[in-house]
This record gives sequence, C-alpha cells and structure tokens, in this order.
Amino acid sequence: MTTPKTYTRSSLIQPTLALCDAFASAAPVPVLLSHFTADPLPMVHEHGLPVLAPFLGRTFTGTDGVGRYFELIADLLSFEKMSFDGEEEWIVDTVSMAVSLRGRARFTWKETGEEWDETFCYRIGLAEDQGAGGGGLKVQEYRVWADTGAAYLARMHQLGEVQRELAARETKKSMERTRSGHGNLIGEGQRVYAGGSGTA
Repeated sequence: MTTPKTYTRSSLIQPTLALCDAFASAAPVPVLLSHFTADPLPMVHEHGLPVLAPFLGRTFTGTDGVGRYFELIADLLSFEKMSFDGEEEWIVDTVSMAVSLRGRARFTWKETGEEWDETFCYRIGLAEDQGAGGGGLKVQEYRVWADTGAAYLARMHQLGEVQRELAARETKKSMERTRSGHGNLIGEGQRVYAGGSGTA
C-alpha cells in the first residue's frame, strides 16, 4: 500500500508565493497559467454577484477558463502597489493542501478611470500536477474574495460620487461636533488640567 505523500508548510507556500509574485508583477497570462495544474483541471472563482462584474460569481475551469479569467481582469482592471501579508501570517493547511492569505492594492476600472484601495483574500488549493510536462506542486484552485461593491460602483462611474458624498457627510458631522463642543472635549480637558497644574 502506497503511503500518502505529506507536505510541509514551506512546500505549500512556495508555489502560492510564486503565483502571487507573478500576478503582482502583472505577468502575462501564459506566465500566470504556468503556475496552475493542467491535470487535475484548474479552477478560478471570484465570489460575488455575476451582475456586478463579468469576472464575478462564475467558475472558470480548465486552462482555457483560467486564462479567460485573467484576460478579463487585465482587460477591465489595472492595479498598483500590490502587496501581501508576511508569510508568517498565512494560514496553511497541510491536510487539505490549501493556503489562505490577504493582500492589498489600488485598483482602477480602466473604462471609467475610477480608483479604489482594496483589501482582498485568497484561498489557494494546491495539487501535484499530472499534466504533460508538469510535475510538482502547483495551484489547482484559486478563490478570491474582494471589494465587489467598489468594483461595481467604479464600473458604473459612481464610485467618485459616493466617495464625495461620504466625505461631505463626515465633514458635516465634524463641524457639528465642533459647534456643540463635543469635538474638543479631549483638548479642553487637557487645557484645564494644564491650567490647574500651573496654579498649584
């Protein structure tokens, strides 16, 4: 009876990190696909309502499907300053062969030019690639949770308007707190304390 192969934390992190680095550097689609298994079939799913964006709520299966997902991302979005939490913060499950991690970037919806800062999460499942020319651990399942609301508003050219309305409301609240005196409670308390200590 064959003993199941066991994997260490570092052996699962390495292929995950390789894909993350490739994506963060805006590597071309063929390079991204080289980090995925051919057999078993790879899959990508970015969670969200399909009506919000063409790449949301659909399961892209197989090499062609995964390639289509990354092509959609490249066609619709650009990003900068992508980074990920340190590897020591990644959640690595050596039994299910999965890695969960968090990243950040500033995204732009190309058609409208609207931008937003986003924190997103990946759950990356790994498997031994049995495809021709394969071998070794590669990404077999790539799941994404991101700010679908911001993406939709940017797509509809409404994100800037919503952000301005929010900023205006926050400014109004701040002014109301100042007029009522509540906004300066800490500062006033410090001045009273300082004045009291000066006359002691």
